[in-house]
Amino acid sequence: MASAIISLSTEGFLCSICLDVFTEPVSTPCGHNYCKACIKHYWSTSNVSQCPLCKEDFHGAPELRVNTEFRDMLEVFKRMAAAGDDNGSPARPGEVPCDLCHGTKRKALKSCLVCLASYCNAHLEPHHTVQALKWHHLINPVNLEDRVCKKHNRVMEFFCRREQSCVCVVCLKDDHVMHEYVSLEVEFNERKTKLQHMKRRVSRMLSKKCTKASEIKTSMMQDQQEVKRTKAETVKVFTALESKKVKLMELLEEKQRAAERRAEALIRQLQLEIDEDNWTRIELEEFSKTEDDFRLLQDLPSISSPSNIKHHLLQLDAVRSAVAKMEETLDEQMENIIRELSLVDKEETVEEPVQAEKVFDDVLGKIQSQYAINVTLDPNTAHPSLILSEDRKQVRDGGAKRKVPDKPMRFDFYHFVLGNEGFSSGRFYYEVLVKGQKVWEVGVTRESISRKGVALSLSPENGCWTLGSYWGRCQANASPPVVLSLSKNPEKVGVFVDYEGGLVCFYNVDARFLMYSFTRCVFTEGASRPRNLSALKVHNDAQAKTRIFPLFRPSAEWREPAPLQITPVSCTREQ
Repeated sequence: MASAIISLSTEGFLCSICLDVFTEPVSTPCGHNYCKACIKHYWSTSNVSQCPLCKEDFHGAPELRVNTEFRDMLEVFKRMAAAGDDNGSPARPGEVPCDLCHGTKRKALKSCLVCLASYCNAHLEPHHTVQALKWHHLINPVNLEDRVCKKHNRVMEFFCRREQSCVCVVCLKDDHVMHEYVSLEVEFNERKTKLQHMKRRVSRMLSKKCTKASEIKTSMMQDQQEVKRTKAETVKVFTALESKKVKLMELLEEKQRAAERRAEALIRQLQLEIDEDNWTRIELEEFSKTEDDFRLLQDLPSISSPSNIKHHLLQLDAVRSAVAKMEETLDEQMENIIRELSLVDKEETVEEPVQAEKVFDDVLGKIQSQYAINVTLDPNTAHPSLILSEDRKQVRDGGAKRKVPDKPMRFDFYHFVLGNEGFSSGRFYYEVLVKGQKVWEVGVTRESISRKGVALSLSPENGCWTLGSYWGRCQANASPPVVLSLSKNPEKVGVFVDYEGGLVCFYNVDARFLMYSFTRCVFTEGASRPRNLSALKVHNDAQAKTRIFPLFRPSAEWREPAPLQITPVSCTREQ
């Protein structure tokens, strides 16, 4: 009966004699159906009683009885035909279509796990009216192909805990006899419970990190106000001591800048973790809202560890206390103030890198240990002026073009060279020693970067994500470029790329802090910048992916002995 309902069509309900819908359908002994009046009239005009279709002869006219079950199905078909196309809206992209609709597919209302088919409102009616179909298991419309065992063509009703896969009852007897298994409903419920716990955990961590970022921002503003007030008090009291006032101002301003740099570094790190937690929260939200329980059997996204970031407030009480006593011992107290402020600044300078190392070692150390790759230079892309070492780990500018084969992939104007291997998925990290280089650039670029002429702009819009140093000024080549406020330019730069996450980060390896990061990068060729994180995932998960390559540019000061060098990645901080 189920198979008969699935194959409903207009042709299946037409009498082969009158070519119209059956009226009082009867079956001949050979199994063919006709209208009762049609077959009787056919036999009355012939000398023999035979089937009009298969020509089987019968001894005398067989006794004909109306096929009541077929007649009931016929009545259902007539009601469905009368309903026409007005019963249900057409299925839109992403919606499950009805398997029985011809022409325009209507949106499925339910899926049957017994028939292994999805039905619109009209074609679902037999499951409510025909007694033989009422026991079938109906669920919200889903893609049933994933629920059928490809090996045995049976519905998968169990979950193997050992293999972590869905299996049918035949699989249990053949390949999973000694394995632990449960019903899909039990596994669904456990996954839903686990999903709820993960959502709560991510929400708690997200709340804590947002609170911490807000506290640091507030603290930075308070520090600015405190420094401003302290400067005002100092100017008021020490107007006559101009030289010592200037020295004190410089110390206070340097202290403020150092505190702001530390706070901004912590905020950038927290913002990265917040973005990652937001992505995880969005993915978990999509998992929790799905009506297809089968998606819960996929691997759930991992949750990052809680942040352990601490922030120190500026301590300026000693300065104000000393200023208040200045009038009593003017010259002596002034020296004490400068000496005390310098001492506090030195103590914080010693203490802060330890704290920064503790904060960022967890992130940078994890990147170094898990995503480090072996990068070598591709001589076929190197500008004719560039000289590569034999191991293809170092490059320097020779100052003049050499005679080399003019290949399509070689740069002929800009003094660039690419890495030998491209990447179109995953995460990777490499480190570059730039010590001794006055002008340099490192980063990644799309494979389609212009190699010939001057038509090249190092910007994300042109498929380039780079960081460079230009005569002592470190700059991220964004749109517009971003000049970095660094107390000291890096000597070794770490480059981390997350292809699917659309992220390119640049680390100061020796100081172990994040200098700059490009977020929501679109690596896929021809894709526009996404409006949100979900659209970014769709762009960077597309099938036709674009390869990206590491990019290097050494200093053009060819007399400098130090080359730009790709170094092995070490997870320990250099002393």
